[in-house]
Amino acid sequence: MAKKRRTLGCLFYIALVLLVLVVFLFNRSRVQEVLEKTGFTRLFEKQSDQPAEVLVEPLKSDEQEEESPPPPSSEAEPDEIVITVEKEPATKPVTEKQKEVQTKIRQSRLFFISVTTEGQITMKGVIRGVEYTDAPLTATLEALLQGPTTVEVNQGLISLISPQTRINTVYIKGNTAYVDFNEAIRFNSLGREGMIAELKQVVYTATEFPTVKSVQILVDGEISRYLGPEGVAIDKPLGRDSF
Repeated sequence: MAKKRRTLGCLFYIALVLLVLVVFLFNRSRVQEVLEKTGFTRLFEKQSDQPAEVLVEPLKSDEQEEESPPPPSSEAEPDEIVITVEKEPATKPVTEKQKEVQTKIRQSRLFFISVTTEGQITMKGVIRGVEYTDAPLTATLEALLQGPTTVEVNQGLISLISPQTRINTVYIKGNTAYVDFNEAIRFNSLGREGMIAELKQVVYTATEFPTVKSVQILVDGEISRYLGPEGVAIDKPLGRDSF
């Protein structure tokens, strides 16, 4: 009796399995779709223990690193700046202040010394362009102290004024020009005759100006009675007729 029951139970399970297979075969696509949606099939997939693949660039040799150009910098390169300096137009008007300091040129006559073959000292006038701003007489006397040019020296002209002589100040009162020199004006290697010659150079050059009739020589701001040990009088204004 018990054996019969087991046989019937086995037949029942077999019939149930067959029924499930039949239903599965007729509804295979739908069942598969449902299983995929529910993720049931992923439970039976083989899990891989390998790590995810990472792409790594091959190592470069030292030679390749030297030959390959450096990567571009992320910072932007500065633009080249060109500064153009514009010249002022030639027609730009000159202000009154600029006119005051504008350099002018005066054709001045400077007097130098010429020594003849007999040893006689004579005066020679040379016309030269002299630059000045507001004091043409001072600029002319400064040019005189600088001595003759190379061309003038080649023509036999010299100056008997000591190269160490300097002008302190120059000013005019009435028709007299007051010219203040330093101590070097007192010394002349040719003695009295040389001192008279250097005074004539100064007086003749200054009196070329129409407003100057005579010259008062000062030494460091003071009027001296004589110039040098030979006793050339300079305590009064000197004109061309004083020599």
